Amino acid sequence: MSTPDPTLASALLVLLEGEAGFAEPDLTDIARAEVAERLAAGAEVNGWYEGRTLLSHAVGWKRADFVETLLEHGARINDPTEGPDVRFAPCTVAAETDEPEIVRLLARHGAKFADFDREVMSIAIGSDRIPAQRIDPKDVPRLAPVTRGTRNPSAFDNPFYLEMIRSFDSAYAGMKTHSSATRASWGPGPIFSFDRFGRTVTRLPDGRLVLIAGEHEDHYDPDFCIYNDVCVLDGKGGVEYFTYPVDDFPPTDFHTATLMEDHILIIGCLGYPKQRQEGVTQVLRLDLRTWRVTPVQTTGDNPGWIHRHEAELIHDEIVVSGGKVEPGYQTFDGVHALDPRKMRWRKIS
Repeated sequence: MSTPDPTLASALLVLLEGEAGFAEPDLTDIARAEVAERLAAGAEVNGWYEGRTLLSHAVGWKRADFVETLLEHGARINDPTEGPDVRFAPCTVAAETDEPEIVRLLARHGAKFADFDREVMSIAIGSDRIPAQRIDPKDVPRLAPVTRGTRNPSAFDNPFYLEMIRSFDSAYAGMKTHSSATRASWGPGPIFSFDRFGRTVTRLPDGRLVLIAGEHEDHYDPDFCIYNDVCVLDGKGGVEYFTYPVDDFPPTDFHTATLMEDHILIIGCLGYPKQRQEGVTQVLRLDLRTWRVTPVQTTGDNPGWIHRHEAELIHDEIVVSGGKVEPGYQTFDGVHALDPRKMRWRKIS
């Protein structure tokens, strides 16, 4: 990674400290003028300075105004925040903040949603702006269980679901909040939750977010569930929620979602053990006009039952790499490409 402009970097840190009351006012004024001058001259803002990126320094001081300024001048939001001597796994600035204004800034400028802490995910995706639902505790046992769709798609406006989407509560916490019933009285099936692993979040050109499936809890938990749903958030409190017949949209987690012109291609899945097919790669098509999900038949040399991978649209092909393949949770070290026009795979390496 490059090194930030040293004059800009030192002045910015002085300014951050001064704005927080830890530097003399005169020195702060000089630093403010220096920062403005260096930014206007196109100074480099990326790279590590005193062990961290400038963006990370601004986030650490909880200064949304400086965060926004750095982003406007080209700060890379998904770079590792610490230098090569970091002792732990590198993280990005999205993992370093719980300040709502900064969280929203980072999300709006392209932070990876998977990097945000679950405690701020509702802020990052804007579900916190959904109006709070009034739920009668007597209705909770009827409203709370996970329901699979009977149509493709099946639209739901279940108030318990909407409240769980708003709050990001775990299934257990949601039931305790909205009902005094014991777990034994809730029935054998899992309780709905929007607190997920292995879910994708895709931003559409109009700003809406499309959240696809994922799983809740571990396999031994009574509320473990791999979902087959789609949630569309407009960031202003509007929400559409759909679920599907499992024949059209199998329970899907640890997949990727690649935005095409009028649809999203959902590639890969871990799924329940009975779903997994050696030598097969699950591909689904989500129509962005109708929200219908359709299984896609592909040909060619596919990567197999892949999950936890990366997918990137490069030169009209979706390039898939990394992750794991089943059976055996094996590390996938190949690279495959899917031609979305012909739905044909080819092996690159």
